[in-house]
Amino acid sequence: MNMLSNEKINFKSLEENTFKEMMKLGREIIQDELRMLDKLILDYRDKEMFVPKDFQETTLKTKLGEIPIARRRYKMVVNGKTKCIYLLDELLEINNFGLYSVGIVEMVTREITKKSYRETAKTISEDTDNTISHTAVRNIVLKLGAKIKKLEEEKIKLYEEGKIEGSKEAEYIFCEHDGIYIKKQKTKKHKGKKKFKVKHFKKKKGKKKKNGIELKIAVIHEGKEPRYTNDYKLKNKIIVGTASKAKDLKKIEDATIGTTYKEHVIKKVVINGDGADWTGSIVEGAKELFQLDMAHIQKKIYMAVSDEEYLKKMQEIVYTEQAKDIFSLIYNYKVELETDNKIAELEKVKELEEYLRNNENGLQRYQYKLGYKEEQLDEVKEELPSLGTEESQMYCTCRDRMKKNRTSWSVTGAESLLKVIMNKMNGTITEIITNKAEKKIKEELASRIPEPKAVKKKKENKIIYAGRYEIANNFTGRAKQHVLDLLRDKKCSELMLIN
Repeated sequence: MNMLSNEKINFKSLEENTFKEMMKLGREIIQDELRMLDKLILDYRDKEMFVPKDFQETTLKTKLGEIPIARRRYKMVVNGKTKCIYLLDELLEINNFGLYSVGIVEMVTREITKKSYRETAKTISEDTDNTISHTAVRNIVLKLGAKIKKLEEEKIKLYEEGKIEGSKEAEYIFCEHDGIYIKKQKTKKHKGKKKFKVKHFKKKKGKKKKNGIELKIAVIHEGKEPRYTNDYKLKNKIIVGTASKAKDLKKIEDATIGTTYKEHVIKKVVINGDGADWTGSIVEGAKELFQLDMAHIQKKIYMAVSDEEYLKKMQEIVYTEQAKDIFSLIYNYKVELETDNKIAELEKVKELEEYLRNNENGLQRYQYKLGYKEEQLDEVKEELPSLGTEESQMYCTCRDRMKKNRTSWSVTGAESLLKVIMNKMNGTITEIITNKAEKKIKEELASRIPEPKAVKKKKENKIIYAGRYEIANNFTGRAKQHVLDLLRDKKCSELMLIN
């Protein structure tokens, strides 16, 4: 190749140059399509309702790179007030995340689950011939998190009002609770003010607050199903969570179960927890059973008991119907430790006893509470499996991304990223980005709630509605169908208006 050029040429440079040229060609094609659509809207709009005002320039951030466009702005009158609107933006639904395309938002959700904001921004910039900052990535995550939270609140409200319900059937539902503390960002107090040192006063002693945010998650599933030989996975797993209070997690959990399953079919909801105060305190329904997580029981026993004979007996008895007999073993062991004056180990055993006493109602396995005997457990292990996957689920959900490094978080930032990660794991993130989740709720409401009777009300001005057929009227051929598919039924009140 040196015979043809002084520059060194290899396959990598050839690949990169071709890639950039194809990206450039793609941007030009999209620009032409956008100009064509903007012209079609101008020609076939409702001319009495939408009056052209001017052109406004902007730049779309896409997987092909940055695409500068100039689209028309229209004036319209709603309730006697003049507003402005970009019909092209409404047609293509590009207002949801600023001027970032759905493709870019999906890339953010894919990368942010494992990488920091800066690393995510760097990856997207390199892979898309785009320029995106870590602040822009964070803003996308915050906006998406707020959208998910709003959808959750709407579902909770509709569920509590009895307006939506689930369609799946299952007799037993399992919920595994776990929590983890992540580092909280320090707030800057008295910013811009002079700080004064206070002398001759002593601070009052009080409980030291943890400098952290507790993330609470619930893994909802129907048990286990085979994945490979001697390998199982959770059946129909759904992960929900929050950085807020336990009662908020309970509302989300109840609404998720109630809008996924037919509640009258459910016999029991089994809740497995590690013994934290909130994991058992939110068990309140008549169908709910609480079980203390076996892995945590075994760990506590192992850390407290050094005598091999007592250790073996305690570890075995908690698996039986007589699990509460462990307190008799603990009593005998304490007597021996006091006699031998082993004070340090005695304190550990007392802590173990306190832990088990606080969770005494969950000490017995849930299968026994349902009336099954020990010899029957093998027969029902597929329907009523052993529980204890919350630790690994917590690791996959947020510990790996939000705790292992030295990152600190705001409550809003932690909540938003947690919800993005969970919905990605649940396979519902694309539905939320593309507004399909909202449409599903509306479709279910429309199928269940009859149209209200017309009530005459006096209005100062009649509200005019613009449907897709009014805007796309007189289109012909493929262009008409294309616009009809893109421009769904939207009322003027739903359009993005500009003051």
